[in-house]
Amino acid sequence: MGKFLLVLVLFVNIALAGEPGGFITDPDDPKPVDISKDSTDALTVFSARIKDKTIYINWRIVNIKDISYFELYKMNSRSKEYEKMEDGKIKQDDYFEKTETSPGVTLYKFDFEDKPERDGVYYYKLKAYNAAGQKLFESDEIKIGVTGIRNFKLDQNNPNPFNPTTIIKYELFEASFVKLKVFDLIGKEIATLVESNQAPGTYSIEFDASKYSSLTSGIYFYKLETEVSTEVRKMILTK
Repeated sequence: MGKFLLVLVLFVNIALAGEPGGFITDPDDPKPVDISKDSTDALTVFSARIKDKTIYINWRIVNIKDISYFELYKMNSRSKEYEKMEDGKIKQDDYFEKTETSPGVTLYKFDFEDKPERDGVYYYKLKAYNAAGQKLFESDEIKIGVTGIRNFKLDQNNPNPFNPTTIIKYELFEASFVKLKVFDLIGKEIATLVESNQAPGTYSIEFDASKYSSLTSGIYFYKLETEVSTEVRKMILTK
């Protein structure tokens, strides 16, 4: 049975202090935010949404002045500690849109994409720093939950290219009926390496091309299939 995506989104909105200067309304958050033209480096929106199995993290800054870069942090599901995300450092001029919402008030919009490997609830924080590396602010956490992405992680075979053996590794996040098969370039099945129920865990399977005398040097494919999802990867045999 297929699974449906479940999305839980928490928006963080910060009302800015200062002299009244009007309101801005962001299309990603219909609640107006009171701002002043004297407000600088002010976070107005920090949110997350999911589309096509990708989590899009969005934030908005009013009147960038001292911010040099941002860092995104993600909670480690095991340690429950926040860790800086790989490629999670974003320069202040990496915004995708800049809008003057009123005289003296400029809104900068930023996005970051995260591709989760498994179902679960994900927590994020945003930190901003000046050129000297001093932290200017840290956001509250946001969270987003999703199901139906994939219940396994499939690695690239190693070594690749190979002759005559290679190891295929994968991790199951939940118990599942697993099929692991090898195909040639035109889709003809070469071998069935796994076809059984397996418990959650990490598995290493050897593929030995010497057992198949008809195989020649070239490109082959291995496919891992569960009840939830399927993934295909390419490997190269060299003789």
